[in-house]
Amino acid sequence: MVWASIWIDSRGRTQRSPLVIMNRDPSSARNGYSAKSYIEALEEGLLPNYRPGERFMMDNARIHTAQRTSEFLMDHGIWTVDFPPYSPDLNPIEHLWWALKRLLQKHYPHLSTRGRSQEEWDQFCEALKDCWRRIPTSLIRRLILSMPRRIQACQRTRGYQTKY
Repeated sequence: MVWASIWIDSRGRTQRSPLVIMNRDPSSARNGYSAKSYIEALEEGLLPNYRPGERFMMDNARIHTAQRTSEFLMDHGIWTVDFPPYSPDLNPIEHLWWALKRLLQKHYPHLSTRGRSQEEWDQFCEALKDCWRRIPTSLIRRLILSMPRRIQACQRTRGYQTKY
């Protein structure tokens, strides 16, 4: 599981955070990810880049809507966008995850058969970060600027799935 953010800054430049590899939470169900895992990612990736007054978009995944996460965001003055319950396609970063996977397959095909050693895991994480940096800024910009169309499409479907 990874976390990252994208935005256009006050000078109109397209920006991206570093890619954060999330840590599993041993105390969560099936050693998965929890609000604790998500908050750790936000501390590493969001807090250094967030500017007061900006809106932070995330979908309605449980770890995003957990009370602990809500309290963290409130404590840090982070404004969020209310998300329709069935519209994860509204978030443009979802398209970047797809682009990230394609780049990983293109530039690091040998990692599709990686084993379970720490060295192979570290190589995989570095490859993910490299591919994140390779995503064209023009794609990120185009996705961000598509938000008005995404919102209109979401409104037309009353919050359900759209073509995006």
